Amino acid sequence: MAPVLMRNRTSTARFGAGATTGAAVLALCLALTACSSGSKKKTTTEPTTTQPPKVLTVTTATLKIGKVDVQSAGPPNVQIDKATGKAVLTAAQKYIDTAVFGPLGKGQLGSGYGALFDRGLQKVATGPDTPALTDLDVGKVRTFTAKATPVNLSALVGTLGEMMYIATDFDLTVKATATAGPLTITHHVELTFAQTGKSWLVTAYRVQSVRKTTKGTTTTTAKAGSTP
Repeated sequence: MAPVLMRNRTSTARFGAGATTGAAVLALCLALTACSSGSKKKTTTEPTTTQPPKVLTVTTATLKIGKVDVQSAGPPNVQIDKATGKAVLTAAQKYIDTAVFGPLGKGQLGSGYGALFDRGLQKVATGPDTPALTDLDVGKVRTFTAKATPVNLSALVGTLGEMMYIATDFDLTVKATATAGPLTITHHVELTFAQTGKSWLVTAYRVQSVRKTTKGTTTTTAKAGSTP
């Protein structure tokens, strides 16, 4: 509020009721002026002790194709076509996103994990083999980064030139900070895919997971397959 200015008066001051009224007005003006002056001063705020929420630091790995080997029982020089190679690599990426990055980042398996496996493997892949196939037992960590080696592809072609199986082979290394301290996880992943309808599903796997903490090292391995 702006200060109220008092105009100088040259008339002689009067006593009695008028003087009392003038004094009241003057006191009111001084109070208003004080309020106005005080509003312009910077107020000192006590520093807050509330910590900003901790945000999970995540650097995930994007899979890339490495060496490609094709064995054919029929026509020679058969190659993995671009669409098939992309479909298999996408499925392998989906596996590490749901099985590794999901548990470490959110404490649970990512959506669609079980659907990556064919019917013959779904029960074991989502049951007794989860300690090796996934980091669900590790749970959510504070921070983590991940690096993957190039994915080597090995394909088996049938007598008619059909792509029967495509196997992937790669390593994934995770550096994490957990509640108990630093954690290093190395997954050696071998996934074999077969085409079911329009999808390429995991029909066999061999995954070894090595986890190093300040308390020691544990190794778990899972192996299963629907292939002959």
